[in-house]
Amino acid sequence: MHTTVGLIGAGGIANAHLPAWLDLGHDVVVHSIADDAEALTRRHGGGRTVPSLDALFEAADVVDICTPTHTHYELALAALGHGLPTICEKPLTRTLPEAEDLVARFADARVPLFPAHVVRYFAEYAELHRAVTRGDIGSVAVQRHTRQGRSPAGGWFLDEALSGGVLLDLMIHDIDMARWIGGEVERVFARTHAVGGSQSTQAFLTHANGSISVLTATWTTAPIEFRTLFEVAGSHGLLHADSDERRPYRYQGDAVPAPDILPDFSPLTSPYRAEIEDFVRSVATGVPPRVTALDGLAAMRIADAVARSAAEGRPVDLKPLEAA
Repeated sequence: MHTTVGLIGAGGIANAHLPAWLDLGHDVVVHSIADDAEALTRRHGGGRTVPSLDALFEAADVVDICTPTHTHYELALAALGHGLPTICEKPLTRTLPEAEDLVARFADARVPLFPAHVVRYFAEYAELHRAVTRGDIGSVAVQRHTRQGRSPAGGWFLDEALSGGVLLDLMIHDIDMARWIGGEVERVFARTHAVGGSQSTQAFLTHANGSISVLTATWTTAPIEFRTLFEVAGSHGLLHADSDERRPYRYQGDAVPAPDILPDFSPLTSPYRAEIEDFVRSVATGVPPRVTALDGLAAMRIADAVARSAAEGRPVDLKPLEAA
């Protein structure tokens, strides 16, 4: 399936999406309200810029939203107004009511909506899911997921009203993973702590099957490198992965490297390419992708419960998510 993609936004994550679209052989038109679209297309040797959203929607067969979190809802609604299948960077929206409304509208219109929860496409996490599904470790009892990185240097990321903070930037990935591995979540208890530009949230999830997930997400101003870790324990074994254990180069010291919001990945096995390929295949065939709109909504429901629990200092119960 050859498509023309309307890529909205030319910031950090667009530098992962644009080369993936180009590598898969699609035409790409780019629009950004910032003066960075031309630089993006030059950097990656492909794509062309258009001066407005209307021009982008007119040219596009599908839409890819790579803009700040608080803009996702309105842009996705605009794409839906043109009947365009849409892939939207995580989180699906800034707030839970927006996510609920967006998923319902796309479902009613029978237009595909794909939340870009890319961690499901990283090799170690995909293999974790396969191993659990095969029964390699028996019944899952406890999961531990950790994700940490340097605090954003500035801009909309540091405005929690716009970004959702470390919860919607980092923890949302592991919320999705914990649910993918352990099933639906019934109860959440969380704590968050912020000092200056550093922020850390820890959440305890109780799944419907009785298993427990412990999630920790941290932004820190300390000069650390991006790191992810998981341990999943079952009745017959343990699965473990730590990005530090396979890192070929480490630095510890006072120098702060240039900011980069993307974790390391191989261009040969890019998870961003894999998720986009899955989205395109789903649009062409009607076969559900690895991540559905309901998965994106479920992650937002759990994240909303985490935020409420941390703010109120009490556990929060979740009702079952009804299928659309």
